Amino acid sequence: MKLRTQISILLIVFAVLLSGIVFAGFQLNKESVTDRQLDQTTQHSERIAAGLDTRLKGLKRTVRLQATNPAIAAHGTPQQHYALKTVVNETMFNGVSVIHRNGTMTGISAGLDTETRSELIGSDFSDRRYFQRARNGETYISTPVVADSGNYIVTISTPIYRDGTVVGTLNAALHLQDSSIFRMASKTANRDSSVFIRTQSGNQIYNRSAHLSSNPVTANATVNETGWIVQVQTSRDVLAGDLRKVTLYQLGGIGLVLALIGGFGSIIYTQILRYHRQLVRGFEALQRQEYGQQLPEGATGDWGQIFTAFNELSQTLAEYEQERAKHRNELQQERDRFRRLFQSIPEPAVVVEYTGNKTLVHNVNEAFERTFGYKASNAVGGDINDFIVPDGSLEEAESIDQRSSSGEQVTHEVRREAADGKRDFLLRSTPAVDGEDEVYFGVYIDITDRKQQERELTETNSLLSSVLENMPVGILIEDADRTITTANKKLLDILDVSLLPSELIGCEYAEIAATLKTQFADPDQFIKRVNEIHSTRDAVFDEELLMADGRILARSYVSYSLPDGTGNIWLYRDITKNRQRERKLRETLEQTQKLIQAESIDKAATIAVEIANQTLSFPLSSVHLERKDGELEPAAITDAFEEGVGDTPVYQRTAHESSIDKLVWDVYTSGETRVLTDTGAEIPETISGMPSSGGIIQPMTNHGVLVTLVDSPSRFDEFDQYLVELLGAILATTLDRINQKQQIESQRDNLDLLNQIVRHDIRNDLQILLGRLDLLAEQANDTQSEHVNAALRCAENAVELTQSARELSEVLLQNGTDSKSISLNRVVRQQIEEIRSANPDAEITINGSIPDVMIRANEMFDSVIRNLLKNAIQHNDKQDPEITISAIDQKEYVQLRIADNGPGIRDAQKESIFGKGEKELESSGTGIGLYLVNTLVESYGGDVWVEDNNPRGAVFIVELVKDS
Repeated sequence: MKLRTQISILLIVFAVLLSGIVFAGFQLNKESVTDRQLDQTTQHSERIAAGLDTRLKGLKRTVRLQATNPAIAAHGTPQQHYALKTVVNETMFNGVSVIHRNGTMTGISAGLDTETRSELIGSDFSDRRYFQRARNGETYISTPVVADSGNYIVTISTPIYRDGTVVGTLNAALHLQDSSIFRMASKTANRDSSVFIRTQSGNQIYNRSAHLSSNPVTANATVNETGWIVQVQTSRDVLAGDLRKVTLYQLGGIGLVLALIGGFGSIIYTQILRYHRQLVRGFEALQRQEYGQQLPEGATGDWGQIFTAFNELSQTLAEYEQERAKHRNELQQERDRFRRLFQSIPEPAVVVEYTGNKTLVHNVNEAFERTFGYKASNAVGGDINDFIVPDGSLEEAESIDQRSSSGEQVTHEVRREAADGKRDFLLRSTPAVDGEDEVYFGVYIDITDRKQQERELTETNSLLSSVLENMPVGILIEDADRTITTANKKLLDILDVSLLPSELIGCEYAEIAATLKTQFADPDQFIKRVNEIHSTRDAVFDEELLMADGRILARSYVSYSLPDGTGNIWLYRDITKNRQRERKLRETLEQTQKLIQAESIDKAATIAVEIANQTLSFPLSSVHLERKDGELEPAAITDAFEEGVGDTPVYQRTAHESSIDKLVWDVYTSGETRVLTDTGAEIPETISGMPSSGGIIQPMTNHGVLVTLVDSPSRFDEFDQYLVELLGAILATTLDRINQKQQIESQRDNLDLLNQIVRHDIRNDLQILLGRLDLLAEQANDTQSEHVNAALRCAENAVELTQSARELSEVLLQNGTDSKSISLNRVVRQQIEEIRSANPDAEITINGSIPDVMIRANEMFDSVIRNLLKNAIQHNDKQDPEITISAIDQKEYVQLRIADNGPGIRDAQKESIFGKGEKELESSGTGIGLYLVNTLVESYGGDVWVEDNNPRGAVFIVELVKDS
């Protein structure tokens, strides 16, 4: 009894204490329920924000990776369009575009129709904030904007680098409502919770509403990448129910404690143990990753809530695992796409991890293997600096590794050891993630050829700069905007501008022209012409400009094509002196026409002195000729020269060593021009009273000298010397012509006298001799007849010789060919008849017909045919000579062929047989006949030659010009 009392008392005390503890515990639990719900709500919002950060970072990495594709930067090309379509197909972006660094869109792929896409291509997007931020080197996520469909769109933009320069931006658009990033992130929150995502400006871009009370528990979190606000709300109705339950649990707990103490302990213990075992089995299933396990819902009270919470947790874990499996699959697909993209990069690419003292290779592409000669299996895991960094470059390579590993995007020119030797590369690296490792991605762009071209370009530019500065012409070059890019000092000297070439660079030519116009004779025309030139495309021309000071400038202009338009090159030359020289040369040549036509030596000398004085501006001029041995007498002299000397000078060969006579005779005998720059020093015995201080003494072959003096040496230069030498040469040639003409006229007179003697005296005596020999032949006996006949043949040959000599002299006495139209057929047939009459034993035939054409010849053409026919008969060794005549009618010529059956002509004689006095050894002729033939035919503009006849004999061919 006492024991039960003690037990009862203990149970009562225990019940009181336990009831108090239960009551206090549940009271504290009420407060913890409220705090726990707020903490859970806050955790949900933070997990959603962290999930969004991770997703957005991944999207930014994807966009930066795509921007390294060279095809993306190929503005407006099919390669760019294909690359953009590939990005859309292989990523979760709804559309991508490329904007040139000048703000013009060059490519877009967003499922647009052709018309809409055409309108966007070429449009100006320079005012878009995402473009501006990306062009400044930032990978930027834009503020969501509402599309026409009501869908929110966010744009991720990143710069496109080429050769270390931003050449454009890659812009990827994501439709938020169509994307899974919000749905996946919000699944971490309880399905009874509401999730809202708003921009910094308050625009709601996502909501998942649940039926909540009017006073929910709210928690906010910020997405670091974008500043978006993630708000999660849970219902306080759930909290109120929990509090009521806690109160009931307080009472129930006390009652249960009392009941347990009162006698139901064993039953409660049994239930607790059963529920506990079920819960343990459930957690063991979760540990085996058997998610989705459900506990029986028959339990009540705390165990019911625990079972319900466990079932919700199990279901949530199952859904999370499904989502995570989906995410892993998407991540694996993204990695697979990266690997394909990585291998498709045409330049060597590598993924490395910097460990602090080594740069370990994670992966290399096929281009890396080809370029550097290392297989991926050998390179992966090794230190890349041991493979491709040459001696002396390790410190530079480690510095690049450190910068890249710190998250910096590096673009640097490096030299690396390739499979075929050291080559220059442009290394571009960017941070990346490979699993859980922080790595960086590097691309090696081979710039060896470009570097060589840059070195060659530098050398070329240096050479061009040297050439520009030393060019004798002024050079000015404009770009497509008519801005001056190049100018040399010679330009400013010619234009008389007190500026430096560097001060013109960057100015517009129109501005310079406006300041220069007053220096030109017609300023308005100068400006007008500049405007006309600028409005002309692809022009090339030369023109002359008259300056206000009388100078003449030559301006050349060339336009050339540039990628953005047409550039211009202006060349200026001061041609004042050239034009003065051209004028003086033209006037000199005009005046020398009179000199060339002079008929006497004195007239020629007078004209030459007038030209030297009036045209060449040598007031002290004279022409001295050697008309007496040892003396050069003046044939013409200017008044100023004669007045200065005081009398007419005659230069003696035998003169004092230092006299002007000796100087003049040295020039004459040596044939070398003498230029005097100081007559007082060069001629000690200077001519009294003459103002001369310089001049030129020009020899004229064997005729004499041309003396030209001026009162100042600065009044003539090398060109004046050239003109004096030209004048002296023309005067010498004219004097040669006049002397030759006089000699020819004298020879013609003598030849004409000889011709008269041959034609009259000798020929008349020969005719008398022939007559008497004929009488003697009739009376001579046989012995005497042989001698008489021989004498007759000699006389006949002499008559023939006088005939040829007469014809030859007539040819030589002609003043020209005086050719006219002659009938070839008529002359040939007439001479055939005459030769047949004189030589009845000869057989003369015409093969075919003689063309009835007119040729250019004169009255002596019959001598050509007669001499060729006689030559064929006289030089024939046959008793009955055979002669065949034929002709070939050509377009501009006609060939007459005279063939015989004689002994022919040796090859050694064929070239010289038409020379003066040439004849065959067995010939009885003089050779003058063929010389006459050749002379006449050449005077007609034709030709004559001899060939072999078949089977024997010779063929004389005469080629004559037809008269059209």
